[in-house]
Amino acid sequence: MDAFGDHTTTNLPNRRLMNNLTRWERYAPVSFGIEDMFKRLDTLADSASVNYPPYNILKIDDTAQELQIALAGFKKDDIEVSVERGVLAVSATHKDDGVGEYVHKGIASRNVNRNWQLGENTVVEEPKFIDGMLYVTVRQEVPEEQRRKVLPIS
Repeated sequence: MDAFGDHTTTNLPNRRLMNNLTRWERYAPVSFGIEDMFKRLDTLADSASVNYPPYNILKIDDTAQELQIALAGFKKDDIEVSVERGVLAVSATHKDDGVGEYVHKGIASRNVNRNWQLGENTVVEEPKFIDGMLYVTVRQEVPEEQRRKVLPIS
């Protein structure tokens, strides 16, 4: 049992390596309210080995990036994009096409379930699905109280 009480650090090499490097359990007795940060970091380590579906992250400018996900073979109605508790989730489910019995089926029809952790003050804009590609723009919005202010000198 690890510092969160619900994970084991021996079942995944990435999690074991990450926990050995950062030693999360050292901070559990002296911290409050930051357990979510540790869980999110563990999730990042677990999802780093997933490579389906293929995707790109394009830097648009200093505050925006575009997630480009290849979802060939899916229809717009098969895809769901959601944001909850700092996680961007993309899922897509193939529906039975009902065309008959295949003699050979070499085109994969895997379903998609993929998550990306979002930073603080991150806003996900409306996704677009064009020619088998899903485009999701993610923008960092710095609150007014955190923006740079030039103060007059008196």
